[in-house]
Amino acid sequence: MKFTEHRDSNVYVVKHYEPGEVKINDRRLQKSCFLNQKTLVENWPCAHIDALTTDHLDALLALKPEVILLGTGETQVFPAPQLFAYCSAKGVGLEVMHNLAACRTYNVLTTEDREVVLALIMDADGASAAS
Repeated sequence: MKFTEHRDSNVYVVKHYEPGEVKINDRRLQKSCFLNQKTLVENWPCAHIDALTTDHLDALLALKPEVILLGTGETQVFPAPQLFAYCSAKGVGLEVMHNLAACRTYNVLTTEDREVVLALIMDADGASAAS
């Protein structure tokens, strides 16, 4: 069976990821960011998983996702349990994985037109938050 990938040129997708840099459409970013299919926010002010707060999550939740994919750098690092509970109370799943896995998962879910937000934590020097 042949699968056809649905791609709208106005949709934000991850084109490439390597430690310290993500390419979203034609933009190369080295700082923490978040996006959904129609919105890209560069320079998200969360440079490390230990700094993640409900205020950071509120910016993601404002996009009304079904699920938030949180990339925590080159390794999977879980945030405080209260942050999972915070998202759950809002009816939104919070999935945590390393950045590359988060990027791949985001691209798959967007081809299904799912309401997903990808948030990538990268430190101020362009290296991963968890390295």
